[in-house]
Amino acid sequence: MTAEEKLLFEIINRLHDRFGKHAILRGGMVLRILGCERYTNDVDYVFVPYASKKDIVEDVLAALRTLSGVTLDHSMNSKCLRIKVFQAKTAVQVEIKTAMDESVIVLSTKYLAEQMGLPPRLLPVVDLSLALADKLAAWNERRLPRDLYDVFFFLRMGIRPDPARLEKRLLKPQYSKLVKDNDRFHGAVLEAFYSFLREKIMRLDEDDFLQSLADILPSDELPGLLLRLRAEVAKL
Repeated sequence: MTAEEKLLFEIINRLHDRFGKHAILRGGMVLRILGCERYTNDVDYVFVPYASKKDIVEDVLAALRTLSGVTLDHSMNSKCLRIKVFQAKTAVQVEIKTAMDESVIVLSTKYLAEQMGLPPRLLPVVDLSLALADKLAAWNERRLPRDLYDVFFFLRMGIRPDPARLEKRLLKPQYSKLVKDNDRFHGAVLEAFYSFLREKIMRLDEDDFLQSLADILPSDELPGLLLRLRAEVAKL
């Protein structure tokens, strides 16, 4: 486990202590809790039930300031509250969105806690079918290879995307500037989107795909990964 992930784990514990069931974990750290080996240096949340990020910012900053030797730099935009946390030579990021409600499941942090000799905790996380729908929508909007790996991890677990959540995200995508107009998916019909996804994955250059993931995955996870990804996506 890296210094970044140790700090992220401390952050998760502090926010859970302060906010309990109102701080719902999402994103890459959920995958780490589930046993995924993909490296991450940020932690994502949705806080409920809050109408505005302004309602939580001071309490979140106060909770993070209880960490030893940290300095904080925060900003807010229309999407999220973003906090950069610095501790010695380590830097990580916390991103928080707010909502009035969210469907959750409870996971144990045992997989990560054991690596640090700490007792496990039970954390609320976004329901995995919703998380997979969000991850598919995120890939559509920004086309990052790590999003495809996360999709692969969920599919390999037997998770299937929540159709209503995915359709809603597809209807109002927030595309990255890197996704050209002629490379965007139009519509919200899931079968059409899955066909679009399969076609894009079939066209991936294997060397480029694996190279883009080399810094965030163990080397023994890479051989054959693209073939396994294609096989899982074909099940959608």
